[in-house]
Amino acid sequence: MLSLTRKTDYALVALSYLTGRYAESAEPVSAKQIAQTFGLPLPLLMNILKELVRAKVLASTRGVNGGYELATEPGRISLLEIVTAMEGPVRLSQCADGLPIVGQGCNLSDDCPIRGPIRSLHRRINRFLEEVTLKDLWEDRIESNNTGTYKTNTNDSCACSSTHPTAELTELAGVTINQGA
Repeated sequence: MLSLTRKTDYALVALSYLTGRYAESAEPVSAKQIAQTFGLPLPLLMNILKELVRAKVLASTRGVNGGYELATEPGRISLLEIVTAMEGPVRLSQCADGLPIVGQGCNLSDDCPIRGPIRSLHRRINRFLEEVTLKDLWEDRIESNNTGTYKTNTNDSCACSSTHPTAELTELAGVTINQGA
């Protein structure tokens, strides 16, 4: 099962919030404010935000009026950048991207009947993640809020509607996105 960790889930929640603030031309926001707004654990969120700064998805400002904000416009930040910053490179299997893995091999690699289809699926998922931006997630959130199908609470931080990009990924790749721990 393809699964995104809770860390990526929290990153997407925080980035969605910061996308809304970007749309309003608002000032940077503190990690504490984001954590309180969504009931997220502050120490974990602070680490996530630091990783997003290192990946140049976010910019941070120190001081009394400091905090976090998007490093660039939401339409230029892809879901692939975010997932890679949180999870590392997306790989469906060891051989999916054709790159060797040091110290690991596959006895079936020369005669594997699914190597081609797995690589094809891998490329399609990566292409999809590259095409979906924070702007897309934000627009889907607004559409879903109008219908009441998207919600955020402290027990289940992502209740996705059928119009959410992960639903499109499920249709595209035939995989289930599970919000894992």
